[in-house]
Amino acid sequence: MNGNQGRTTVAWGRRWLCAALAALAMLSCVSCSLRISATELSAGYRRSTEESGSVDEAFVAALSEFSFALFRGTNEEARKTEVLSPLSAALCLAMIANGAEGETKRQLEEAFGMSIGELNRGMYAFSQSLTSSKQCKLSIADSLWIRKTFADSVREDFLQRNADWCDAEVFSAPFDDSTVRDINTWCRRSTDGMIDKILEEIDVSTMMFLINAVLFDSEWQEKYRKEQIKPHLFTGEDGKATEVEMMFSEERTLLEGEQAVGFLRPYAGGQYGFVGLLPKEGEDLRSLIDSLDGAAWLSLWQSRSKETVSVGIPEFTRQTQLRLNEALSAMGISDMFVEGKADFSGISEEQLFCSSVNQKAVIEVTRHGTKAAAVTWGDMKEETIGISPKQVILDRPFLWMIVDCQTGLPLFVGAVTGF
Repeated sequence: MNGNQGRTTVAWGRRWLCAALAALAMLSCVSCSLRISATELSAGYRRSTEESGSVDEAFVAALSEFSFALFRGTNEEARKTEVLSPLSAALCLAMIANGAEGETKRQLEEAFGMSIGELNRGMYAFSQSLTSSKQCKLSIADSLWIRKTFADSVREDFLQRNADWCDAEVFSAPFDDSTVRDINTWCRRSTDGMIDKILEEIDVSTMMFLINAVLFDSEWQEKYRKEQIKPHLFTGEDGKATEVEMMFSEERTLLEGEQAVGFLRPYAGGQYGFVGLLPKEGEDLRSLIDSLDGAAWLSLWQSRSKETVSVGIPEFTRQTQLRLNEALSAMGISDMFVEGKADFSGISEEQLFCSSVNQKAVIEVTRHGTKAAAVTWGDMKEETIGISPKQVILDRPFLWMIVDCQTGLPLFVGAVTGF
């Protein structure tokens, strides 16, 4: 080896070492960005019950009705919800319901069509039944975030119920900018980066956040071949035609009712599948959405037939952020949003109400498979109704003091009579 070759080798080696160190630094930064600084209290609340519940016919019918009622409720006349996770919403509301009492609890039970105890057992059993694998990932995460100054006021049995049935992580946090970062980090980590932010700031009256995250990431059971993907025109409601990448295949499950015809395309492992429903000629999407309740969907699903159907699915990506208050109120869950009416005495002796329930959701359907995520969160605020804070405005002559707080003795005293 001559001198030039030696110097080249050494220089290359240095560049490689620098690149490796830079990569390690980047990984370290990513790791730091996913670190949560809030105090975790979860160790004190582990599952303590041996009950497991079951997914029976009554539970399936009730959750189906809740799911489609929520979907209809989020579809206003002027728009259609492009992504919603009824599962994430139900799991978040189940956590909230574990602290509800009185009329607030009754409204939640009526909307779900079951008692809170039945809801806990059913949602736990259903969540446990949702399998996950390398090719088909399904993950669920729950967390409770409590303002540090409020933590001692939270009932332990409320936290224990959410540990028993939701496996909820519990954090005590200062509810400052660091907590905003922590909550957003938790959401990013729980959704594989699909949802990286739900908060910009935290209101001073917010005492608690209850958050659910659901992530689905799966390959198709039968992968598309290159020749199955072709450009195709998609005509929107406004009559405008747009060229899309359409994925064509033959499937073996047909769904057909009075207003719609559809199909099922399985994901890897066969436990999950993509359903496409197309309004029949003479029908429109609005009337289909309005007619599809829990019973109608289950009837359509149970009457599916095994026959070959040629289908086309456009590749698409959609995301939404929804405030669910109005939809839930229309379903009969209204008191929980109203100061003076909400009864969350199961959480704390302090007067609380849920100011909002929100959901952020995203879906990506491609030739490789489907990836979808949703985060649903409710924020519990301290009630101020009926409290008229006193005002002391020093806008006329006043006395001032500097006092010893142990004894009240003035260290300095004076008066201001004008400027």
